[in-house]
Amino acid sequence: MSPKLSRPDFKPKHSRRKAQPTTPAQRAANGRALFEDDRPLIVVLPAILNDSIKDAPIAVMTRIALDWIIRSTPFDQLFEQTAEGQYTREFTLEHLVLVMLDVVCGHHPSARSAFQDRQLWLIASLSAFYGKLNRMELAITEEIVRQTARRCRELIVAGGGLLPEPIPGYAARILDGNVLAGTDHRLIPTRTTWSACLPGKALAIYEPASGLIIDVVLEENAHTQERALLDAIVVRAGELWIADRNFCVRSFLFGIQRNQAFFLVRRHASSLPFKPLGSLKSKGRCPTGEVFEQAILVDDSEAEGVQHRLRRIVLKLDVPTSDGETEIVLVTNLPEEVSAIDCCLAYRGRWRIEGHFQVLTDLLHCEIPSLSHPRAALFAFGMSVTAGNSLAVLKGSLRAEHGVEMAGEVSDHAVVSQVARIYPGMMKAVAPHRWPDLSDRPAEEVAALLNELAVRVPVERMLRKRRGPKKPKPRRSKGDRHHHLATKKLLDQAKGVRPPKAK
Repeated sequence: MSPKLSRPDFKPKHSRRKAQPTTPAQRAANGRALFEDDRPLIVVLPAILNDSIKDAPIAVMTRIALDWIIRSTPFDQLFEQTAEGQYTREFTLEHLVLVMLDVVCGHHPSARSAFQDRQLWLIASLSAFYGKLNRMELAITEEIVRQTARRCRELIVAGGGLLPEPIPGYAARILDGNVLAGTDHRLIPTRTTWSACLPGKALAIYEPASGLIIDVVLEENAHTQERALLDAIVVRAGELWIADRNFCVRSFLFGIQRNQAFFLVRRHASSLPFKPLGSLKSKGRCPTGEVFEQAILVDDSEAEGVQHRLRRIVLKLDVPTSDGETEIVLVTNLPEEVSAIDCCLAYRGRWRIEGHFQVLTDLLHCEIPSLSHPRAALFAFGMSVTAGNSLAVLKGSLRAEHGVEMAGEVSDHAVVSQVARIYPGMMKAVAPHRWPDLSDRPAEEVAALLNELAVRVPVERMLRKRRGPKKPKPRRSKGDRHHHLATKKLLDQAKGVRPPKAK
């Protein structure tokens, strides 16, 4: 018998879920699959999963989401269309994707361990696997991220998990860069230096409405300036690009404008000179300070004699930043209908991509020290992005069923740690052939199943912990430095306990 996925009797105290239709006619009118207690599920799950659905529904949701995202992505076709110098013999692209997903999700500590567990040594040797991994073309990794992100977004949209845009009517895109941390000195040329060897960097495009990184631009040379990668960014009409001042480059900004899109960027004083068209005018207050606005003219760096009229928005902060800055200056080509206060609030949401990078680093192992070769390290980063997008699908289902406010308080650490703990054992208990094949199912059907499972997630036991204000760091003594100290002696000194007399 298949497990019943009816709604639990309890309702979390802080839940703000909307009332759901109860009759088949109401559910059909609402565009949702029919999951009735008295009729079989559209997707029949193995009965052995009853305990997992009851105790760890997040792990089951992860398996269903990954199955639909990965198995429905045509990796062979993607490889043939994108690869320039690589070719397929024994190992396919899907083999490498599955192994690295096992590593970044925490199911295995290394690529070697995942390789052995999947018994890929029956296909070819470990050295052949690493050889293919080290030669992985960056364009292939980028295309994998795009294709899988598109599949993830289909599930989020079908499940009703999209968030509102920061500025209604504009498809927001947050642009930021990330430099991978230094790796182990395993390559022969790196063994003679004590310096950190950086395997590369990436530009990421984050969509705040879905919580997905929808595209990446990868670069092997970690010392490459991020601005040099801007030519690879694809801009579409109607988008709103939000970025920090490092991306305040006139050629990039006016390229966005020529594509009938919009930008909201923190001004860089040296790269964006302007001519004022009036004085600063007060526009009111936002939660962090007072807002002023001014019209300016900026010369086009690529068209001589052409000037563009932009808006200069100045936020005078109530509390200075950690760098001691008291003002944040923004430039935008958004129309006057979008208020300066709304622009400040939209830019304030730029920190979400920083939090997403932190999740990739701390929870999804986007930096693997043992992968020293740049292309292998960047491929692992791409697979971490794919895993992070799968996590966004789960969070979208939680938003749809438990409300935006409640789902926003769910701890990413609690979700990822539960999956890492339960998922491998669940996969051992249930053979892959016993799972239903969802690759040909429509996104609406899979999203409905994920939402029904999301109802069973005990979100009230997975809330993140709010920390209090940080305490100031104590000043360390400047006396003689010792190689080591006894912690017991330091604790006794703090308590005023005298050391025992030597006998």
